[in-house]
Amino acid sequence: MSTFDRQAMIERQDREYDECVEKMRIRHKGEMLPIVGLLVLGIFCMSLGFMLGRLV
Repeated sequence: MSTFDRQAMIERQDREYDECVEKMRIRHKGEMLPIVGLLVLGIFCMSLGFMLGRLV
């Protein structure tokens, strides 16, 4: 196997890997929204509890 063939195989595998990663990133992009929403809700509730605790 020549060096050129080996380099071509490596480049092809890199392209396939990059395409696979891009597909996974696009597919899982919508799954982060509920997680971020729950995180924001938790921070809001904690700050509200802290403010109410300071008032009482």
